[in-house]
Amino acid sequence: MAELVRELHDLTAASALAGSREVVCHNDLASRNTVYRDSGDGSYLPVAFIDWDLAGPGSRIHDVAYLCWQFVIGDPDRPDPITAGKQLRLICDAYGLSERTDLLPAIMACQDRNWRQIEASANAGDEVSQRLRDLGAVRTGQATYQWTATHQHEIERVLG
Repeated sequence: MAELVRELHDLTAASALAGSREVVCHNDLASRNTVYRDSGDGSYLPVAFIDWDLAGPGSRIHDVAYLCWQFVIGDPDRPDPITAGKQLRLICDAYGLSERTDLLPAIMACQDRNWRQIEASANAGDEVSQRLRDLGAVRTGQATYQWTATHQHEIERVLG
């Protein structure tokens, strides 16, 4: 997955689509927005992304952070902090992200922004956001943010 994100970023770096920003970001990298193919051995490989309505110019770290949040920390059955740190390190290694100091703050910014946007849109009358809020998306987002904040330093030590 991280290699596919890196390919997207490398293809859009310094392009007109990226404008004055670093790359084009998908901004919603999640399993539900990924197309997989059967590898023939019982596993599935990511081959493409769908749902580009949130895509736009941005920074590499933002998309990598979103990927890490959605595929490691965002899971309600998330691993313990040590295992999470190891999984984040694998993502960073596969992407080629050597500077990782800003990763956890970027993950937390994604988490915080997400639940706040849902809450604000729901309060403004957006029906989809109201449904998400009613299904617990705001509470889950707050809890995930809090978990990440609580374990940030422990994860960062393992992340390297």
